[in-house]
Amino acid sequence: MTWLKKNKMMPLIVVIVGVSLGLGSLFFFYFQKEDVPLWENTQYSTASTETHSVISEQITETILVDIKGAVMRPGVYELAFDARLQELILLAGGLNELAEDRSLNLAEKLVDQQMIYVATKEEVAFSMPLPEKQISETKEALININTASLSELQQLTGVGPAKAQAIIDHREENGLFKSVDDLTQVSGFGEKTVEKLRNSIKI
Repeated sequence: MTWLKKNKMMPLIVVIVGVSLGLGSLFFFYFQKEDVPLWENTQYSTASTETHSVISEQITETILVDIKGAVMRPGVYELAFDARLQELILLAGGLNELAEDRSLNLAEKLVDQQMIYVATKEEVAFSMPLPEKQISETKEALININTASLSELQQLTGVGPAKAQAIIDHREENGLFKSVDDLTQVSGFGEKTVEKLRNSIKI
């Protein structure tokens, strides 16, 4: 009993010591934990960026291009992202006999969702304006029915000496023609005849 009385504070001391040791251990392990070096975080970020870049390249490594017009097999074709027009035309079986290739740039780099139309020779000829010199020469080649002589009028298709003289007589009696359509007033020149001559005469 004497010993218990003397040592009645012992259990409290044991508890206090135990708690202190526990807190000390926790404090020790907390501050002993090493922080993750900054370079490791940077390395992880760089690796993530490189992975994303590789995935993006894999997604965009091919393109789809639609080709129409004067090729053997028109349609939509899948090509490498850096493909040129020449490669697309080869995939489409090449140009057909109607194609006009002078307006094509075979080295043209293609892009995704692009549409290529290969025109025919006839389409290109129809859409291209005539050079000014050629237009001038064409106009000069037309026969002016107000000033042409008997022999010049006979150069017109279907116009012989009699019809040529009829034109001259009409303009001398009635004055100069005001339009090509006035030629229908001359004997022997119906609407169909005038229409055939329209591209060969002028006022």
